[in-house]
Amino acid sequence: MSEPVRTTRPVWKKLLLAFVLTLVLLEVGVELGSRWADRVLAKRALDPAYKAPGEVAQFDLWDRLAYLTLEYGSPKRGLEQTGARSAPHPYLGYALIPNYKTAPGATQQVSHNALGFRGKETTWEKPPGVFRIVTTGGSSVYGQSESSDAAVWSQKLEDMLQAARPGFRIEVVNLGVSGWSTHEMLINLALRGLDLAPDLVIVYEAINDMRCALYTPGGEVQHDNTHWRQAWPTDRPSAIEGIAAKSRTYLVFRRWFTDYAAARVDLGFYAIRNYKPNFETDPYLHAPNPTPQLGFANTRRNLTGIVALCRSRGAQVLFATQALPRWHLDRHASRGDQVAGFEHVIEIERALARDLDVPIVESGALVEASCEAEVAQKIAEAVAAAPDRPRAEIEAEWRRPGRRDLLFFQEVHPNDRGSELLARTIADYLLASPLVPR
Repeated sequence: MSEPVRTTRPVWKKLLLAFVLTLVLLEVGVELGSRWADRVLAKRALDPAYKAPGEVAQFDLWDRLAYLTLEYGSPKRGLEQTGARSAPHPYLGYALIPNYKTAPGATQQVSHNALGFRGKETTWEKPPGVFRIVTTGGSSVYGQSESSDAAVWSQKLEDMLQAARPGFRIEVVNLGVSGWSTHEMLINLALRGLDLAPDLVIVYEAINDMRCALYTPGGEVQHDNTHWRQAWPTDRPSAIEGIAAKSRTYLVFRRWFTDYAAARVDLGFYAIRNYKPNFETDPYLHAPNPTPQLGFANTRRNLTGIVALCRSRGAQVLFATQALPRWHLDRHASRGDQVAGFEHVIEIERALARDLDVPIVESGALVEASCEAEVAQKIAEAVAAAPDRPRAEIEAEWRRPGRRDLLFFQEVHPNDRGSELLARTIADYLLASPLVPR
């Protein structure tokens, strides 16, 4: 009796089956691993000391697989974007997201009201009997480094004025947005700010205009500031892309084997032209480059426009000079250009105050004097406590940006005490002037 014939599967079929099984296992592994990486990154982000990496060289396996990296390019950028406080705006470049709130327990407690302004709720219509002030500027008006809405100097200013004038209702609305210069401030007042019917507009800005004037990677300075500001791109993926993006395996391929992140994500949080998260060279004028004169002329034009616009709508204007401890710029190669440019913007404000009869409070000089006195005292105390330690070493330790135990944390950004000092300086000026009701 003959033996049954044994059929053997062709080798190519075995190889194909092994290949398919490998792909399936790889797909399952990536899908599960990526979702586990999300949990790892979320747990890390809860640690106040955690610093999300922004450079690929710093990524570990979980950083590489987490959704925030796959979608936004890096854990750092992903955390910024998922917790973004700003969104694209057709006329302002970007504006605050209405009703934004930081998570409970966050080190900084921040909220935006329903109108898209920092702080407590308000209404477009000014209630009868209210004296309304709006403050306009960049991050130092918005409150980039204060601990809470209540600690921002605009709110402190309201508290101080209300306490000093209990017979009147005084409200201060914060129109500040991080990164804005007088270009955005002018448009924002025209389209939104003056619809609040303010009685007084306080302008507090210098550093962003200085940097617009000195910025070199964007080319020649332009009248409309487009060498600095670019349109915030909005990505509109196709239907097929939307379906494919539900697969983590596809997202891994897209992030690590295409230029998706570089082309669509690495565009700069503040929509700055040719922005790079970490400039290899100082981007401000400190070598032969286009002249910054036009940039400063833009500032003069914008401030003149702000004054005229406010007055046309029945609002008074107050210039408040910005405070900047100069040693915070020491780390920049362009320090000399930046200091000179900052002071030039302040001089423009002083000249316009004279020419246009605009009141001006020298809040910058007054607050800077307090900052310098504080750091000088800290240095003297440290020298006395460690007389054998080199003084230069102590000086460098206390004149280092980023310290949270001094009045100003970073450049123009005050801590809570610094913000209160700024509010008190402006409040004292206003209370001694005819600008607020008596």
